[in-house]
Amino acid sequence: MISDGAEILKRLPRAMPKPATHIIDWFHIAMKIQPMQQIADHVIRSQSGLAETLPTIGRDIRAVKWRLWHGRVDRATHDLEQLLASLHVWQGEGELSMSRLHSLGSQLLTYVRSNRSAIVNYGKRYQAGLRVATTLAESAVNSVIAKRMVKKQQMRWSLRGAHMLMQGSDSRDE
Repeated sequence: MISDGAEILKRLPRAMPKPATHIIDWFHIAMKIQPMQQIADHVIRSQSGLAETLPTIGRDIRAVKWRLWHGRVDRATHDLEQLLASLHVWQGEGELSMSRLHSLGSQLLTYVRSNRSAIVNYGKRYQAGLRVATTLAESAVNSVIAKRMVKKQQMRWSLRGAHMLMQGSDSRDE
């Protein structure tokens, strides 16, 4: 079972009749790393003193991503902790981009630690033709929702009704 790491979904494999494995969706990991890479690229391109002081920041973030892709969670966690320690120095200097990068890195570290048992070797799964993300299913759900929200649709959902559906509650509960 592939999920984003929501607590209720972590418990779901135990409730299933067959043995099931919980795997964190690679897309959710990658989307936590992408803004970090963008900030690092910006810092390096800006030709500021930071680019000279922290020349490996982009490489370090790519290394964390590579390690997570290959299921090397302990090493990725260690590398991320070291990166955060080096960013902490610049965070105190009032460097806004470093503060943002530190915040994003801390969030990623928390996410990885809380989902460590569900982070697998995505590269190996991908090579074996197994799914590593829920992109296809999420795209289908988004498509159905978008179609039902169109004004000309005969059985159009109201904003309130769609919200209630997404919350998993019944309007009669209110």
